[in-house]
Amino acid sequence: MGIRKVFLISMGAAVMVAMMALSGHAAGSAGKMLDMTYAYDENTIFWPNATPFKLTPEFHGMTDKGYWYAANFYAASEHGGTHADAPLHFAQNGRTIDQITLEEWIGPAVKIDARPQCNRDRDYLLSVEDIKNWEKKNGRIPAGAWVIMYTGIGTQFYPDAKRVLGTDKKGLSAIPELSFPAFSREVAEFLTKKRNIRGIAIDTPSIDYGKSQEFWVHRVICGADKLGLENIANLDKLPAKGATLYVIPMSIKGATGAPARVFAIVP
Repeated sequence: MGIRKVFLISMGAAVMVAMMALSGHAAGSAGKMLDMTYAYDENTIFWPNATPFKLTPEFHGMTDKGYWYAANFYAASEHGGTHADAPLHFAQNGRTIDQITLEEWIGPAVKIDARPQCNRDRDYLLSVEDIKNWEKKNGRIPAGAWVIMYTGIGTQFYPDAKRVLGTDKKGLSAIPELSFPAFSREVAEFLTKKRNIRGIAIDTPSIDYGKSQEFWVHRVICGADKLGLENIANLDKLPAKGATLYVIPMSIKGATGAPARVFAIVP
């Protein structure tokens, strides 16, 4: 299947889900829509050794028939900007992006505000205690929820690579300099074994912290057939509970991840 067909199928799915959300919104059964997606451009944050986003004009101008026509080529690594992780990303026999149903990408949004901890420690790992403290205030994490770690780093500084990643260097030599907070292995295991979650999400470039070498959070989440979402925007506008998160990834056959349009219906 060509890239154009894949794109059209993905856009069709996105339109369908968005229409469902808008229908509920118009009927008064939902609140306002919150866009949680960063647009892709030359400043989009990718892993230092990944292929960055590139948009190349194919044709922009008047044709010899007298009408305007514009089209572009684009290319990038799967994992960059606001994007979703499929289980195959870190699970050998995991599902690909196109194998995950639309329903699985939608669920209650649970926001764990870890900004105070992350302000004290840039390499902070979310703890099970943090999760239980949230539940003491807000009730048990609902079934099918997206559990979102709000570090404040991406929300404040994206797309400044130096302030988000900890380094603006490129290539493999930059990897040891990465520094940003994320989930801990213990939290990933707790959420996949003790709670019935949809997936986890974060406002930094990875659900594993910058200094990770073993990527345990990815391994646990993907190994449990759960989903990941990274570099989400506008977490400062998302409430701790009560919102519904919609993740609409580009449906690329066989992909381990994909750019995603992410939005929430906020009460």
